[in-house]
Amino acid sequence: MMATIAANRIPVAVLMLTAAAEIGDRVSGLDLGVDDYLTKPFAYPELLARIRALRRRTGGGSDGDGTVLTRGGITLDMAKRLVFVGSGRAPADLTPKEHGVLVELMLAGGGYVSTESLHDAVWDDPATASTAADLVKTTAYSLRRKLGDRDAVVSMRGKGYRLR
Repeated sequence: MMATIAANRIPVAVLMLTAAAEIGDRVSGLDLGVDDYLTKPFAYPELLARIRALRRRTGGGSDGDGTVLTRGGITLDMAKRLVFVGSGRAPADLTPKEHGVLVELMLAGGGYVSTESLHDAVWDDPATASTAADLVKTTAYSLRRKLGDRDAVVSMRGKGYRLR
């Protein structure tokens, strides 16, 4: 997973939660690109403190509630689950699946996200490849319509979807 994140330059902080507590395990994880490492068992307050520290170090914002992402005239407030389009900040009324797809595309920072990855991240049920492709395609179509720009979500066969 870390290789995929690094190769696609996905702007995400990674906190590894694992039972592998040996110094070699921790060093290997950090060398792979993990930002912080927490071994099990851990106290919940420590987990929250490490997440807050990661947000401070990675520019995740100081609003205390969540992350606000912006790309191509789209503003996504992940904590409040609000999406605004254009300079007039018109709200977009998205379904949970449309919102989930938009989150994944925003987090990709302009990179492509495969159909399989979108399906796995947004849908809870397993599906065949063709069913997953149909679900993502239909959701991307309605997302384009609701964003008011049919070119906002770009698709490329074999690569997946990305935001323009």
